[in-house]
Amino acid sequence: MTEMRSENTKVIWRLVLFFIFYLVFRLIVETMFQVTVYTLAPSMGQPIMDFFLFEGPDTDLRVTGDGQILISGLAFLISGLMIRAKAFEYDKKYTPVTADKRKLTPAFVALTIIGGVGLALALNILILKSGMAQISQEYEETAAAQYSCSFPVGVLVYGFLSPFSEELMFRGILFNGFKKLYPMKYAMILTAALFALYHGNGVQGIFAFVLSVFIIYTYENTGLLWVAIAIHSICNLSSYIMTYVSEGFSSNTMWIICGVSAAVSALSVYLLYFHKTDERKDSK
Repeated sequence: MTEMRSENTKVIWRLVLFFIFYLVFRLIVETMFQVTVYTLAPSMGQPIMDFFLFEGPDTDLRVTGDGQILISGLAFLISGLMIRAKAFEYDKKYTPVTADKRKLTPAFVALTIIGGVGLALALNILILKSGMAQISQEYEETAAAQYSCSFPVGVLVYGFLSPFSEELMFRGILFNGFKKLYPMKYAMILTAALFALYHGNGVQGIFAFVLSVFIIYTYENTGLLWVAIAIHSICNLSSYIMTYVSEGFSSNTMWIICGVSAAVSALSVYLLYFHKTDERKDSK
């Protein structure tokens, strides 16, 4: 018993240190890129200055817009690459692809994509139209920063780079590490809660928690970490694109899209769950 507690303590500290390393390393990389831009951009001509910097009211140069988001994306990418080996080591050790894992049939892939897109759209519209976004200053500041860049840059960073990095950390390392300590359901809830807190505000936290549970369900039933990365990417892209195109829609239209998306997502999850249950019954 004492040896087990000692081993569990080591696992917890290992996970904590990995998470701290991930956050601190990303911050260091982002700061280094910003310092580099401050130093080199003024000597590289006005186009580079326009891309990366603007002059504030206090005449200080600040990284903004596309430049800031690209720097953030590069920090995501590099920090993700730094933990990639450990994430896939945990993946193979604690969530291996075994005989009872679901095969990636066309039906499963379609239902997972439809469920993820529907979930992302419904939550995003609910946040925008229910007034939740307006009650959180932190969320408004985060959203303003995310949408201050051009559309292609936002798609690259939020649709691909951040999901790649975050899935390696949260599902690859933390979720798999928690499964060594707790039953799968508790590990799922704990990982989702940390993913929500990681986003820094309650509004995004709700979105992140629900999304995390859905991603973990698909990951746990396939044993494939790249599936979790793909689902996260698809959900982020759906939400990001919807925010851009929704400006031309009326409020009633948005609520209709929200309701339809929620219904389609719920139906997809229902079919995924019960199809998996039927597969288990047939295998017995």
